This record gives sequence, structure tokens and C-alpha cells, in this order.
Amino acid sequence: MLTYLAPRWAELLNANQLATFAQIWAYKGDWFEPPNRERGGWSGVNFLTLKTSDQEQALYLKRQQGFTRRTLKHPFVGEPTFRREFNVMQYLQPYGVGTPQTVFFAQQAQEAILMTEALAGYQAWDAWRSAHSDASRLRKQAVIAGIARMVRKMHQAGVQHRSLYPKHLFVNENNGVVDVAIIDFEKSRITPWIALLKLSDLITLNYRTHSVSRTQRLYFFRQYLGVSRLNGWQKRVCCYIYQQSLKKSSVK
Repeated sequence: MLTYLAPRWAELLNANQLATFAQIWAYKGDWFEPPNRERGGWSGVNFLTLKTSDQEQALYLKRQQGFTRRTLKHPFVGEPTFRREFNVMQYLQPYGVGTPQTVFFAQQAQEAILMTEALAGYQAWDAWRSAHSDASRLRKQAVIAGIARMVRKMHQAGVQHRSLYPKHLFVNENNGVVDVAIIDFEKSRITPWIALLKLSDLITLNYRTHSVSRTQRLYFFRQYLGVSRLNGWQKRVCCYIYQQSLKKSSVK
């Protein structure tokens, strides 16, 4: 059985009898959202708060059973999708890509547990836009720039997200300083073909942000590419991404 426990969390988890696979698997609590049941298994999330002597620590607890995806290493039985998410988040840490911090991970056959720190002070990008629809142009641009640069970091690290929605991009904006974290890496993959496959992420994100103005989309692309002005080739790539997102909208 593969087990990972972040050292700084060991004492708190032990104190709350949540330091082993068996203890965590037996946890009883309300589901954060209804469990996902497909492919002959299930996957669910709990939100829990552990108290210390002077503060509270918020965590997300994800458990799944028989919820697998086939991989090259496991082409027939597959492996739990949380194993992939754990592997990708650990891989991304040295690259400076913001992700939830892993507290605990364990896999036992086709059962898996993934516990992460809650992103305190962060909001999903779509929720941020809804709550700050009257924000200034500069403020909105600062958030877009932070997101674009973090997505670029992820791609430069060779990771394709494969489900890059606004709800998976979390923003912490405070006095002009913007921090960004990316979540939900269950479908992600580390690939040498990122130069081509990153376009799929950008098409998905563009498709899922239909309420963002074309001016703001253009600003996102400039920040993602790290240029102040698009050249001819970059304009063609951006047009392609936009056109493909329109095709996805028409199919829907």
C-alpha cells in the first residue's frame, strides 16, 4: 500500500485519529457534494475542520473506490484517479505551480484517499468574476494576468490539465497582489507532447469563459505568451483557439 503523510500534519492527524488509511476511510461526515458514481465505482468529497490549540485547519477529504482510469502501466485494471492527481501535484511543486498542498495520500488496491489543505482566501475564477463584475479594468486584468502566467507555468512543466475550467482556477487577490492555484488534476497527464496538447487546454478554457470579453481574451493570450503584442503567427494560433471554442459551443 502506498502511503504519504505530510510531516507537519502528522501530529494533528494523529490527535484526531485520522492518520491511517483505515481511520480515514471510516470517517463519517456530510458529503461536500453528492458522490460521483460511474465506471462501476464511486468518488466523493468531504470538507472537514480540525482544531488545534489556537486555530482551525480546513481540509478536503477525497475518497474513491473502483473509480479508475486505464494507463500504460495499468492498461487493464487501471489505477485510481486520485493516484494521478497526487502524482501530478507532487510533480508540479518544484516548478512553482500553485496547487493545493497534499496532507495525506494512500492507495490500497482500487481504493484511494487524497486529503489536501483548503485554499483559504481563494475563490474560483468564475465566482470571483461574478462577485466583482464592477471591478476596475486594471483589477480584472491583474487577475487575468495571474491566471495566464500560472497556466503557462503548468504547460512549461509539461502538464496538460485536460479539464481546464474557470472553476478549477482559484484566485487570491489582495491589494493588487494576485496568487493563483490550479485544482482537480484527476484527468491530467505529464506529456512530452505538451507543445501541441496545450492548445486543447486553451480551447477548453476559452470555451468555458464565453462571458469574458474578446478584449480580455486577447489580454489573456498576450500574458500567456509573455508578449506585449501578438505577431502574425501568434494571431493565427489565437484565432484557431477561438474558432475551435466556437465549434464546441455550436456542438453543445
